[in-house]
Amino acid sequence: MKRTTLIGMAAVVAVLACLPLQAAYAYIDPNSAGALYQFLFPLIIAIGSVFAFLRRTIARACTRLAGVVVSAVRGGRARETPRADRPSGHVE
Repeated sequence: MKRTTLIGMAAVVAVLACLPLQAAYAYIDPNSAGALYQFLFPLIIAIGSVFAFLRRTIARACTRLAGVVVSAVRGGRARETPRADRPSGHVE
């Protein structure tokens, strides 16, 4: 497992361990999650599809943002690699 997954699981266990244990006198209809599932599943699929479609644009924006932050921290301009020197991934 990745380290972030283990940290996330540990955080969930810690939060659940801090919750007080009380008896819950409630009834939940077995199909009450069905309507919620029918609404949320297509919404999650649509959001995931948008992220998949725009992943390169999002990655470029994050890279530019990181460059701006690094530039601000260093107090100067970030050095940009000329476009011709960047590997294109194509065999010539």
